[in-house]
Amino acid sequence: MPNTKPLPTPLLELDAIDTYYGPVQVHFALSLQIRPGQLVCLLGGNASGKSTTMKVILGLLRPKSGHVRLDGQDITALPTPARIRAGIASVPEARRLFPAMTVRENLLMGAYLRRGPEITHDLDRVLTLFPRVAQRIAARAGTLSGGEQQMVALGRALMSRPRLICMDEPTMGLSPLFVDRVLDLIATINKDGTAIFMVEQNASLALRIAQYGYVVQTGRIALHGPAQDLLINPAIRDAYLGQAA
Repeated sequence: MPNTKPLPTPLLELDAIDTYYGPVQVHFALSLQIRPGQLVCLLGGNASGKSTTMKVILGLLRPKSGHVRLDGQDITALPTPARIRAGIASVPEARRLFPAMTVRENLLMGAYLRRGPEITHDLDRVLTLFPRVAQRIAARAGTLSGGEQQMVALGRALMSRPRLICMDEPTMGLSPLFVDRVLDLIATINKDGTAIFMVEQNASLALRIAQYGYVVQTGRIALHGPAQDLLINPAIRDAYLGQAA
């Protein structure tokens, strides 16, 4: 008999999610899973439901039906602060830093729910991982380039010691040089054991570093599978992602 090893319990699961903005339905029985230590990307065009999926995971939008589970426990009704305490961190679209605060102060905001000397250790780790950020540690965040701000946003998320980081369009608006650097850093963070859920419009970039991918089209999961399989899937290239692939 084949040796079939059961898959681990999903770290995060969306199960048959229906969401609405007023009378307009955005998700239609949307389901996906993120397993411990996995890097999963959600792909799709504009107005496909990608960012709304992120809002559901973070507790910013409650679905009308379906369930959100963390480690098998239903967190559908759990507010955003409780989800952060449970180990979910966010790198939002357009970074959302505090521009008048220093880089150090922005990084420490990621640890605002924590106490203890480990915070200093984690700050040192972040600055080692992001030497460019270390060079700008005393600068106001608003004076940084887009790529530098994205690194600060990543570092801020790491300061909460998350089990899962949700990233919304992490390469948007970056120069080609910083796109490659940010993707390399995301892959490094994942290899260190942190699960990552990445919403991204550029399929080829996301699938290059992900292990698994989902394609959402008008609020429904149209395709899903291992990232390397999706990269060569003509249905994705032609029907769903067009030139992005």
